[in-house]
Amino acid sequence: MQADDYIAYANAQLERLLVYETVFKEYVHTAKNIEKGNCYASESLERLRDYFSKNVLRFTKFIGEVEAVTPPAGFCNFHAELVGGLQDMSHAVSVTLMGIEPTGVNHQLFDVGCVQEAAARTRIDHAFDQLHQPQAM
Repeated sequence: MQADDYIAYANAQLERLLVYETVFKEYVHTAKNIEKGNCYASESLERLRDYFSKNVLRFTKFIGEVEAVTPPAGFCNFHAELVGGLQDMSHAVSVTLMGIEPTGVNHQLFDVGCVQEAAARTRIDHAFDQLHQPQAM
């Protein structure tokens, strides 16, 4: 894969990542609303947990697809940092998911997951900041 193709690929994956981030943020928001009772009658933590877990599985598959790409020379550090950040995010959203229990939100897990997700986003943002600065060959 040529450098220009790889940059286009990485930017396309960023767009996919933004969709996942939006979905996961909405799940966090919805969990808080359900806990407050500010929700539709059809919404429950159990159903939210089901939807959340399905998207965590899809996100894990997405990470595998990104990880399987061999970056061109000069982009190995970026690729490793991106995959590491995605794996961090996967762990974080899994912790957040574990905090959503059928009977309530376990805030210890839920809040730790949210903090870890923010840290993973920072790591991914840093990787993309470096994308246009390839390492020396």
